[in-house]
Amino acid sequence: MSDGSLLLTPVDPAVVLLASEARDKRLAICAGAGISIPAGLPNGAELARKLHERFSRVAGYHCATPDDLVAVADAAAALPDGLAVVQHVVLDLAPFSEAPPQLAHRLLALLIAEDALRLLLTNWDDCVERSWREFEHIASACNALEAENLRGQFVLKIHGCCTQASTLLITSEQLRDAPLWTRIHFGVELDSSTMVFVGIGDVAGYAQRRITQLAGLVEHARVRVVSPDIDTAWDHSVWKDLLPDLPEARRINISADEFLDQLGREWVMNLLAQLRAADPDAAWLGSVADAFALFSAVQALVWLRRAAVRWKLGDSVVRAPGAASVLEAIALQARDPGAATTRSIRFLPASAVLIDDQRLEILICPERLTPSDIEELAARRAQRVVQSLGPRDELNLLLAASSVRGPKPDHMDAVDVLDPDAPIDDIIGGARRVSARLTYADDILAAA
Repeated sequence: MSDGSLLLTPVDPAVVLLASEARDKRLAICAGAGISIPAGLPNGAELARKLHERFSRVAGYHCATPDDLVAVADAAAALPDGLAVVQHVVLDLAPFSEAPPQLAHRLLALLIAEDALRLLLTNWDDCVERSWREFEHIASACNALEAENLRGQFVLKIHGCCTQASTLLITSEQLRDAPLWTRIHFGVELDSSTMVFVGIGDVAGYAQRRITQLAGLVEHARVRVVSPDIDTAWDHSVWKDLLPDLPEARRINISADEFLDQLGREWVMNLLAQLRAADPDAAWLGSVADAFALFSAVQALVWLRRAAVRWKLGDSVVRAPGAASVLEAIALQARDPGAATTRSIRFLPASAVLIDDQRLEILICPERLTPSDIEELAARRAQRVVQSLGPRDELNLLLAASSVRGPKPDHMDAVDVLDPDAPIDDIIGGARRVSARLTYADDILAAA
């Protein structure tokens, strides 16, 4: 699976504007089946045929249009207790809870974690939630109670979720008159945000009505439509009926993966732009920005969010002062005072950086930690590094940790890196202790 293009790859002008909306917390994305087809999940017609074949053996079932998912669902739901049967059976026809997350899913999860957007999903699969679960839990709401009780950042599964069969919206009646919570949340996001529709070929009845209503009040309804064939298929699309005057500039003619990759790149590149702007004549700042820009958006966001410790979902690391401070500190560490050049800088995926052959483990910490907090976080990183890379005598950690309450520890002689859950043979012969040297970004900046 591709990690996307390098950060320095140019982006569409429309994406620059949308990234600005994201920074102002005014961006919502409504994504549909198009983002999950690359994961091996069926499109509507394919799922319709599977469902039609399954019900063809059921007494009383008949549908003349087996390629139309809604028509097949309507015919099956007309049977006794048919809706509940359809909702359960359809989930057995494709791996909605097991499909491997793709680039679009990972980018959406990371941008949710960064508080860059609000996400409304019409998909039943949980690929977005699972794509980042190893590091951060992204909650989802697929019914009124969850939507009411969840706080902070979460995914709005407005057409239900494979984890709760009874929430699935699939019949024409359901999609015409969706549950109140779905209509409310869709309307709120459409009214208050710039909404981008990604991977959606058909629009539910309730959404069509709301878009049409808003288009009568607000020019073009602040809508963008992303589709790789939106230009060639415009005359035959539902979007022409809903928004006949939508300017071509608001029809973004690229795939979901490419659009989200561009949005992620622009989100991260704002950090590098701030870094360069701090001192445009400082070659060392340009060097660290150039080295970081060799990441893709996914790689950069993973690097930053894994470097950030005790960070809450929805707290942006890209926009945190600590992120800029630690990158500037890396640049200063790499600067050669006796020459105009900078030593080699290479960012490593596991939230580390190589300056020539010296490896620095990077931690971006929240404010107002105690010395014991610092030691605990450093010990956890040391354990993770040793378990991943094997024994070593000493680790060098560079921390962005402002407002530490008390004297900052600068050395830890014997960090316990023994993994109590490891096999007994590994425990007997494995590393038990490692020393750690701690350097602070703010100290490096103050001394510059």
